[in-house]
Amino acid sequence: MSVQEGVNNAQRPVPANGFRTFALIWLVQMVARIGNGLTAFGLVIFAYQQTGLSTSVALITLCAFLPAVLLAPAGGILADRHDRRLLMILSDSISAVGLLALLIAFTAGIASVPIICVCVAFSAVFNSVMEPAYRATVTDLLTPDQYARGAGMVQLASASQFLISPALAGILIANFGIRLILAIDISTMAFTILAMILIRRRVPKPSAPATRENALTDLRFGIAFLRTSRGVLTLTLVATLVTFCMGFLQTLLTPMILDLANEGVLGWIRSIAATGMLVSGLLIGVFSMGSRHLTWIFRCLLGGGVLIALMGTTTNLWLIGALAFGFFMVLPPLNASVEVLARAAIPNEVQGRVWGLIGLVSQLGYIAAYAVSGVLADLVFNPLLRPGGPLAHSLGVWLGVGPSRGIGLMLMLVGAILIFVASAVPNLRSLEALQRDFLQKIDAQNPGS
Repeated sequence: MSVQEGVNNAQRPVPANGFRTFALIWLVQMVARIGNGLTAFGLVIFAYQQTGLSTSVALITLCAFLPAVLLAPAGGILADRHDRRLLMILSDSISAVGLLALLIAFTAGIASVPIICVCVAFSAVFNSVMEPAYRATVTDLLTPDQYARGAGMVQLASASQFLISPALAGILIANFGIRLILAIDISTMAFTILAMILIRRRVPKPSAPATRENALTDLRFGIAFLRTSRGVLTLTLVATLVTFCMGFLQTLLTPMILDLANEGVLGWIRSIAATGMLVSGLLIGVFSMGSRHLTWIFRCLLGGGVLIALMGTTTNLWLIGALAFGFFMVLPPLNASVEVLARAAIPNEVQGRVWGLIGLVSQLGYIAAYAVSGVLADLVFNPLLRPGGPLAHSLGVWLGVGPSRGIGLMLMLVGAILIFVASAVPNLRSLEALQRDFLQKIDAQNPGS
């Protein structure tokens, strides 16, 4: 974005009822997110119950996630260069086709993991276009003093599929089956499309950008910046390792609990775990984190590693739920501290380009975890701790033998990785330099303190 573009955006008029219109869009998108969450949860349960393989869960998760990561830059370009109102309507409409195909497959009795993966990936491709356009409505409809409030609402809508959907989906799938969940999701999409058509006239059509910079040029610039800023590069690599470990937990928690209980219990545990992020986020909003963010990164990585490792040692569902809640509590302060230190080190005029690359690199951790976690569970770790397995009479005496114990061992190793990363953080000079620079900027802003 050019300087003049930024000035034009800052001076652009917003509709008189901009916040009310944004609130309506936010509400209908939150309904759609809850519907999407129902389907995502229901499909992985169906796949695991049909195949008994963690690989099936990982494949479906990967197909839902990979398009969003790879196409995010393209989605952002489309949102900047075309009518965002129309993009949201079209992307929701076309992605609903994938859901309809799934419903037909289940009704005809031909649903399988490959068919699910194709349909999920198809919908994910078009959802990747909708997301940047939806987030851009914050700028289209709100004044600068309302940005923080709008961004918080967007985050809450995104979290709703993790807070509400799992528990609700667990109840629905146990009593009515997967087809009802798909029908509900399609209904929420239809509601969203109709609402957006009715609201469209209230949303201003964004003006065309004054310049259309090459996306490849922006990517090259971001790479060059990371090469010269060792501190930001190190933070990015730490974030990538964290997402790698989180990808294992997200994939393996479902088969581990389904080996111990039913889908209803799984839904409640996943909802309770996601509530940890909400509670932690509220605490951060009420109480200051201070300025020692490197210390927070160390504590959160260490605490998160210990919690995941302990999760792998037990088959007690109450304890698993409590440990998952605690792990998700450490994520908001960890994310906030990483973002604060990185943001303070990146010049304001290049924030967008560098953050886009940081987001892309850090998300690769999820992709790697989704690609290997299921295969490792099914072919390596679960066989080790089955009755008569190679570790059944050694490690199995302490950890247990049978369903979920191989996954438990994997979670212990994932926890050990996080603990190792935590132990390295205080000794990385590039991160110490970032912390010093941040403190100097704080002191410069508050010379009298």
